[in-house]
Amino acid sequence: MLRPRRLRRFAFLLTLAALLGGGAAAQAQPILFGSSDDPREQFQEFWWQRRNTVDVGAGLSLIGAHWRFGGSATTRLVTRPVTAQLSANVRTGIYGFYEPDFDEPYDALRLVDFARYNFVPETRAYARVGVLNRVRLGTGHIVDFFNAGAAWDERTIGLETAFQTDRLAVQAFSDDVLLGGVVGAGLSVRPFARPGGGIPLALGLNAATDVNTYRRAPDPLQAFNVDLSYPALSEGEIGFTPFVSYAWYGHAGRGISFGADLHSPNFIDLARFSLKMALFYNGREFIPGYIGAFYPVSNPAARIRRSEDFGKEEGPDETAGIALAQAAGGNDLLTELRLLVFNRFEFWYAFRRHYGSQSLSEYHLRLFLRAQSRGELSVGMDRGGLLGFLSLFNDLGDQTALSFDAQFRAARALRLRASARYTYERIGDGLAGTAR
Repeated sequence: MLRPRRLRRFAFLLTLAALLGGGAAAQAQPILFGSSDDPREQFQEFWWQRRNTVDVGAGLSLIGAHWRFGGSATTRLVTRPVTAQLSANVRTGIYGFYEPDFDEPYDALRLVDFARYNFVPETRAYARVGVLNRVRLGTGHIVDFFNAGAAWDERTIGLETAFQTDRLAVQAFSDDVLLGGVVGAGLSVRPFARPGGGIPLALGLNAATDVNTYRRAPDPLQAFNVDLSYPALSEGEIGFTPFVSYAWYGHAGRGISFGADLHSPNFIDLARFSLKMALFYNGREFIPGYIGAFYPVSNPAARIRRSEDFGKEEGPDETAGIALAQAAGGNDLLTELRLLVFNRFEFWYAFRRHYGSQSLSEYHLRLFLRAQSRGELSVGMDRGGLLGFLSLFNDLGDQTALSFDAQFRAARALRLRASARYTYERIGDGLAGTAR
C-alpha cells in the first residue's frame, strides 16, 4: 500500500506533469474534472476578455440564533491567463464580531474563492486553487462529490489539476494546499489508441488518502480503485460508454460496480449532458464514494453528532451516519443526470439508492441559472443517511449540506443578494480525540 509520503509525492508528480505538459498532442474531449466546467466560475465570456471589478455590500446576517450587521467585498480578476475571485466578510452585533471570520492565520487563504489558470486551447490542461466542492476521481467509486467546505468556517483551500492527451489522462487534487488533508490522484491510459484509429479501451487507476487520519485515527484511510471503460458507441456528438470498477480501502472492505454513461461533451456547441446508471456490489466495511460530500465531518477522525442527542456523552448511538468499519455491505443503484448549457444553466441530479439494512442512500443536486442582464441563482444540496427515494421528502436530517445564492440586478450599479448555507460547526473533541 502507498504510504502518505509516497502518495503525496505521486500526486505532486502528476500535478507537475499537468502544469508542464503543454506540448503534448491534444485530445478532442474536454477536461471534465472537479470545477473545470462549473458555470458559477465561468464569467469570462471571451478568451481575450480582461475585466477587473470590486463589489462592496452591506446587510444583515443570521448565524444560529443571532442577527448581525455584515459587510462584504468581492474582487473579480479576469485576464487572459488567470480568472480569480476573492471575497471577505466582516460581521458584528451585540455579541461582538463573528470570530471565525478572522480568528486564525489560515483565514488569509480563505479570502480566495478560486483562482484558475486558463491554458491556451491547444493545451489540454486544467489547474485551479480554491475550495474543492465537486471532485470525483474516475467513476467516483472512492471519491465522489467531495466537498472541502462541508464545515464552512473550517473550509480549506485546495488544488485540483488535470492534463490529458490522446492516450493519457492525469488527475490530481489536494483539499489543502498545505497537504494536510485528503490527497488523491488518478491515471487513465488508452494503451491501444493511435492517431486516426485503434481500440479506445481505457484503463484507470485511482488512489486517495487522508493525511490527517495518520495522526488522529487508529486505522489511516487509504483508498484505491481500478476501472475499465470502453466507448461502445460514438454516433456523431453522442457517445455510450460502459464501465466496470473495482475498489478497496486499506484496513477495510472492497466492492465492485458496473455501469454505463450516455453522454455528449459538446452537443452542437450549445450544451453538455450525461445520463449515467451504475450498480454497486459492496462487501462489509465498504461504502461507495466514501470520500464524498460529508467526508470532512464524517470520517475516521471526525463524526457528526445527532441533533436529538446533542449534549450527551459520546457513543455509537449519538452519532449520525455509518462509520466505514460498521458498514454491513449490500447493493446500490446510482441514477445520475447532468445537463449543462454553457455558462447559462446547470441541472445535476444524482441519487444512489442503497439496498441493505442501513441508511446509506445519498442524494446530490446542483442547480444554476444565469440571466445575463438580470442576475443569477445557484442551489446546491447534499443529503446522506437516506432510505428510499421517498425519504427525500422528509425533514432535513443531520447529514445535510445546503447552499443557496441569488443575485438580482436592481439598477446599473446596484444588486440585491440573498445567500444561505446549512453547514456544520465544531463542538469540541470526543473522548477518543475524535472531532465532533
